[in-house]
Amino acid sequence: MDFSKKLFSLFICIMAVYIIYQDITQESPHSRKELDEKHSDMISTTMFHVVPVKVQANDTVLSIVEQINPYSQNELNVKRILNDFKLSNPNTDPFSLTPGKIYYFPKYSETLLYNG
Repeated sequence: MDFSKKLFSLFICIMAVYIIYQDITQESPHSRKELDEKHSDMISTTMFHVVPVKVQANDTVLSIVEQINPYSQNELNVKRILNDFKLSNPNTDPFSLTPGKIYYFPKYSETLLYNG
C-alpha cells in the first residue's frame, strides 16, 4: 500500500511539472489575439499625416478631425481617430483638450478612413 501512495504522488508531481511546462512554453489564444490587435493598430496608425491645430474652447478631437477631413464626416472610425491622436500626442488625454494649446491631429486620405 505504501508503494502505491508513493507511485501516485510521483505521478501527480510529474503531471504538475508537465502542466506548468506547457503553460510556460505555449502561447495562449488570448495573448496571440492581443498581439495581433496591437500590431494592426500600429500599422494603421502610421498611415496618416498630422496637422497642428490650436484648440479653441469647446473643440473636441472629433470635431477638429471632421474639419480637417471634410469628405469623410459620415464614415469616421472613432476608435482609430482616438488611437491616432494618442500616437501623435503622447501623454495627452483626447477627452480633455486645453484651449489655446496646439495639438497634432490626423489627416487621412479618403481610402484610409474606410479601412480602419
